[in-house]
Amino acid sequence: MKTYEYDVIVIGGGPSGLAAATKLAEKGYSVGLVERKEELGGILDQCIHDGFGTKIFKKTLSGLEFSAFFIQKVHSSNIETHLNTYVKDMRIDKNKKEILTISPEGVKKIKAKAIVYALGCRERHQFEIKIGGTRPAGVYTAGMVQRLVNLYGILPGKNILIVGGGDVGMIVARHLHLEGAESILIVFPEERFAGLPRNVQQCVLDFKIPYRPRTIVKEIVGKERVEGAILAKVDEKWQPIPGTDEFYPCDTIVLSVGLIPYSRKLKNIGAEIDPKTKGPVVNEFFETTVDGTFAVGNLVQIFDYVDDAVESAFMAAEGVEKYLNAEPKGERIELTPGKSIRTLTPHVIEWKDERNIVAFFRPGLEKENVYVELRDEKGTLLKRYFRRYIRPSTLERIEIPREILKGTKKVVLDVGES
Repeated sequence: MKTYEYDVIVIGGGPSGLAAATKLAEKGYSVGLVERKEELGGILDQCIHDGFGTKIFKKTLSGLEFSAFFIQKVHSSNIETHLNTYVKDMRIDKNKKEILTISPEGVKKIKAKAIVYALGCRERHQFEIKIGGTRPAGVYTAGMVQRLVNLYGILPGKNILIVGGGDVGMIVARHLHLEGAESILIVFPEERFAGLPRNVQQCVLDFKIPYRPRTIVKEIVGKERVEGAILAKVDEKWQPIPGTDEFYPCDTIVLSVGLIPYSRKLKNIGAEIDPKTKGPVVNEFFETTVDGTFAVGNLVQIFDYVDDAVESAFMAAEGVEKYLNAEPKGERIELTPGKSIRTLTPHVIEWKDERNIVAFFRPGLEKENVYVELRDEKGTLLKRYFRRYIRPSTLERIEIPREILKGTKKVVLDVGES
């Protein structure tokens, strides 16, 4: 068994893992990067559309161009990569981190002082949203369709039903239209699309792709291959309206029904998991509740922009540096979402530092001209942030000055009265 030892292990070779690894290498630490696939880049390998890098690089890049920037930095640094390597087991304690991996080279033991998890997320499947019917060929997740079309040039079908009104579903609809699909219909239970406005315009409206809001798939029809689906209208609570069932003929069903952070491995080592984000509880430098163990990117929560996910990796690199230098932590402050906030990270503020705290939150309502407010445990207003428009489909970013938090133990973020 081969044994490797580094200052830091980064698990996951997607954009956030690459960003964390390169930033740590720039700081002079020895870094080992573990990736289960045969290439680096993560999900961006199959994202040939543009829209990436607008925040970090101030220009629009394709997913491949975005990841290539960090992959080149990895290759030009002293980062040691372990591709085709699966993490089988791990032993974590305060002073020692050790993982056991399996690869074509055999079993490897990798030791480090700190670990950064960048495992990303997974797609929900048909059984998680309770679609009935048979299990014929022709049912795909949106990510699989992207891979088939963009990497292998395979069109999965001609008459396609897309389930889900989020960003990925809209982007896939545009790709399928451009690749020659004969008919496409997008259905979703919400009143309007749940993705970014730019994708609604550029992917759906510009190409006149049909869509039906307040509509669900009740049942998949087909024996060997998909023959169609039973659609139904739903009310505001997403309950089917009697008498609205309709058979819609199609040969392919594409599911784009949400992403879930792949946090099982963190849960297995004792990290606390947030039931709202489905990712780990983290502090302002993305350290989990397990000392010296950090999480970044879509493993923490689902980011709308890869630029924000990469920013989380940069912040985690700063936290790793603090941990390795044994810098003392300060007073613990809880950061809590109010009734109008769906998700919020970080969950706690722990480190002694002078920099502003970057927080990401997803609103639980849609509203114009609002103030997002920070209040302490006594209800005292600490700071307000004006937003022209908020909606659940858009993840918001704010910076919190540390000085306003002095003397507090709990801070609540919520939407105030406009």
